[in-house]
Amino acid sequence: MNKYGADPLFILKSLVLCTIGVLVWQTFDIQVLNRSVYQVNTKSMVTHTKNLYAERGTIMDRNGVVFAESMRDTSDNLGYSRLFLQGSLASQIVGKVGYNGSGSMGMEKIFDDSLRGDEGIRVSVQDVHRREVYYRSKNVVEAKSGLNLVLTIDRNMQEIVEKALKDGVAEFMATSASAVVVDPYTGEILAMASYPTFDPNSKNQGVGRMSKNEIISMSYEPGSTFKVITAAAALENNAVSPNKIFVNEGRCWRWNPRSEKICDTHVYGDMDMSEAMVQSSNIVFAKIASEVGADRLFKMARAFGIGTRAFDNYEGEESGRLLTPTELTRDDRTLKTMGFGHAVSVTPIQMVMAYAAIANGGKLMRPQIVKEWRNSNGDVVEKNKPVELRRVVSEKTAATIRKMLNRVVNSGTAKRVASQKLPDVLFGGKTGTAEKYNHLTRSYDRNSQVASFIGLAPSEDTRYVCLVLVDDPQGKHVGGLTAGPIFRRIMEGIYYHPALSPLAHNLKQVKLGSPCDKDFGGMMVSAVKDYARKHSCVVHFEGKGLRVISERVDAGLVNGKTLLLGDAVASKMPNLQGLSLKDALEVMGNIRMNVEYTGKGRVVAQEPKAEEALQRGMICKLTLKEKS
Repeated sequence: MNKYGADPLFILKSLVLCTIGVLVWQTFDIQVLNRSVYQVNTKSMVTHTKNLYAERGTIMDRNGVVFAESMRDTSDNLGYSRLFLQGSLASQIVGKVGYNGSGSMGMEKIFDDSLRGDEGIRVSVQDVHRREVYYRSKNVVEAKSGLNLVLTIDRNMQEIVEKALKDGVAEFMATSASAVVVDPYTGEILAMASYPTFDPNSKNQGVGRMSKNEIISMSYEPGSTFKVITAAAALENNAVSPNKIFVNEGRCWRWNPRSEKICDTHVYGDMDMSEAMVQSSNIVFAKIASEVGADRLFKMARAFGIGTRAFDNYEGEESGRLLTPTELTRDDRTLKTMGFGHAVSVTPIQMVMAYAAIANGGKLMRPQIVKEWRNSNGDVVEKNKPVELRRVVSEKTAATIRKMLNRVVNSGTAKRVASQKLPDVLFGGKTGTAEKYNHLTRSYDRNSQVASFIGLAPSEDTRYVCLVLVDDPQGKHVGGLTAGPIFRRIMEGIYYHPALSPLAHNLKQVKLGSPCDKDFGGMMVSAVKDYARKHSCVVHFEGKGLRVISERVDAGLVNGKTLLLGDAVASKMPNLQGLSLKDALEVMGNIRMNVEYTGKGRVVAQEPKAEEALQRGMICKLTLKEKS
């Protein structure tokens, strides 16, 4: 016993008992008195709720060729990135996705709600190291993938159209050019483009006007292509007989001493309506418009869809402007000028659908860009059917106008449109050249024009109706010498394409076993010339360079080929490790090597390996993996 009289063992026992008492009390407090409070606090420390990524729907062409698809990208806070597999092809239609994952233009924006899907919810239970305990975590709401959008566009036809526009802008030194190809019986848009365009995969390229689809967003005066509508109003209302002869007025016509004269490019003599269409006489169609009258011409133009939007939900679509009968008769000139396509503003899509109505026998169809929607399993959940808006003219009137359009190409202002490569395909169509209206000077600018051509291929039993518009061509500025030849090249490209051409024209131009049945890709020019000379193979060269980078069958060469020249931009395989698929494809696109890939995420393996020498015919194979 110590001097204080306390037993150490007793003190130790007391301390132990006190400690046990405190622990028992705390346990009782946690498990009984405040059980619910501590349960909530504990759950908040280990349980987290997070959103589950919803796969954005794919956008593809009518044959299943993918334009846009999403891929997971774990380095991105949004969890995915959008990949545009066809690059700039059809980019103005497909559009682009913004930084927040929502569509910012084109189909991506218009149908964002259907494409994006619905995110899910996962309750994640984590341990002290913030690692998920998988057997205790669960998805309380499953993510629902977005729908897949199938366009009416044909990828091969789109490529033909875009190349023809690019070549046309360069040849005619134009500001831009646009074209659209439609099926006149269904209203389906098979190809639609404007040039210049943009690459939605590029991080650095600005867009601006290049992102605009001018087929639906450009409003312009149609010029002489509008004469078809004036003729339809005259014939359908029996206002002017197709056999009526209009007396020669010389090159210009002034109907009273105070009037501003209306002129033609030449003196044509006496003409009926058909000849006036062939020669594109402004004077005769001004007279026809006067006889039709403001009310009937307005109603016919409105029936064709002029002045109203062709689509019901296309972002950025203009409606143009159609003057009312009162406005047309405010003076004695406006109605006359509308007869040949002035004093009226249209969009290209309005005009091509009007001509489609003439091609199909008189029915105005609603233009369609969406063919169908499919779910993530590939099942069709919604299919769009052709929509006939109304009958605009009788079959007889439509047939009469088609004959006029055929004459325009074969003996009129569009003689340059007739194709020597397709001698048995009789085109029909109408040229147009309109001066731009300057709103500042309130006058027409003779130095700023829009040239156009709208054609039927062929003019009877029409398969395709195609509009081509060239903005501010230099030198040659009339539609027959600018837009018309572009139309011809588009049709020749379609008719000679093995996947597009009607059966009668689906002919292989280079037969197996012929002297040019050889793959020239990668060969030096000198070697090609030696081979061609020894084997009597007809070849043409395009471009500059020492090596053949691609080849095409030329419809104008019997058993011959056109070879495109260039220079290789790389001799060794670049290192793609760690790149996203989008960036890897951008790199390989410069090398012109085919790429195959498996998986999703970033490149973890590649074949050929980095720095390996490249050889002709190699295929780049990439393995992708998401970060774990």
